[in-house]
Amino acid sequence: MRICSIITSFTSGGAEMLVCNLAEAFAGAGHATTVISLSDAAQVGNAPGIETAMMARMRQAGAAAVSLGLANRNNWLTGALALRRALRSIRPDVIHAHTARALFPLALAMPGVPVVLTHHNSRLSFPPAAFALFDRIVDSYVAISDQCEALLRGHARKPIRMILNAASARFQTQQPRSAAGHDPMILAVGTVSEQKDYPTLLRAARPLSDALTVQGRTARICIAGAGPQFDQLRAQAAGEPVELLGVRDDIDALMRQADLFVNCSLWEGFPIAMIEAAMSGLPIVATAVAGNREMVMPGVNGQLVPPSDPAALAEAILETLRKDAHYAALSQGALQAARRFSIENCVAAHLSLYQELIDARRAPLRASPLIRPISPCE
Repeated sequence: MRICSIITSFTSGGAEMLVCNLAEAFAGAGHATTVISLSDAAQVGNAPGIETAMMARMRQAGAAAVSLGLANRNNWLTGALALRRALRSIRPDVIHAHTARALFPLALAMPGVPVVLTHHNSRLSFPPAAFALFDRIVDSYVAISDQCEALLRGHARKPIRMILNAASARFQTQQPRSAAGHDPMILAVGTVSEQKDYPTLLRAARPLSDALTVQGRTARICIAGAGPQFDQLRAQAAGEPVELLGVRDDIDALMRQADLFVNCSLWEGFPIAMIEAAMSGLPIVATAVAGNREMVMPGVNGQLVPPSDPAALAEAILETLRKDAHYAALSQGALQAARRFSIENCVAAHLSLYQELIDARRAPLRASPLIRPISPCE
């Protein structure tokens, strides 16, 4: 089939990484696959280097990567015209929007094929009333977590399919870790934004570092990512024992170097980086918010702490690193938890949904010889 996925821009966010992982797998399975971004990375404040690398990686896998270059994503008419031109060239059998922003121009472009929307968060970034429009164009919604499904069920009037997130197989390790390093590396990964609440990690860093110093150990606390609040975070981090790594394209290597993964978000959908960490055998310390609670099982693969509580965050990290046997058990638990989130299962679930929607859309046309099938984007 011909599959078209739409994202905001090519960047290292969880949703975008999932889309690119899926596109590579779709193309590898013989499907004509295109990923369209609404804007260039630079137009929305993302790193052009990451965009170039992601597009090259997809093309190498046999998928197409296109940017509409929309400087103003709120100009629906311009977006609809650009999207319509792209869809006429692609002639997709199904369109999967991974950003709600794509639905407004899609409504005007009238693509004539099934449309899927995945909302990648447990909070809405648009007014709930927008679902009245979404339901007119969306054939099915995809939920990535229980909380996301509950959110959609409260507003959407079209079918909802639960498909768990997944990470690239390159993060997979076969053996659990036996102990944390003497001088542990503590890693956080994600966009520097209000949602991720990195200031809480900054406030936890000093007491955490001091406690390890008493044990004769040195902590390396790293944050990989950029975003709208990066400059503000850099100013706040001055003098603190925290390294801001900025945007990185070697997160898999960083995961292999790290001893523990930390997520201090105020809210989540279902973070891809947490799946990547579990696949890497990393114990996880995370805030007890939607999404995180579905991944982290306290005492099994990590610990959960209250949001915005640096003291609890520091103590949970120290507890995880304190005893080798406990750490090893959590690493084993991380690998076991990661098995639920295989890219193979995620790909199969998406392809099954797409085929069901395509067949359902075509069935009425086959039933009546008086109706001429309409070509996509005709």
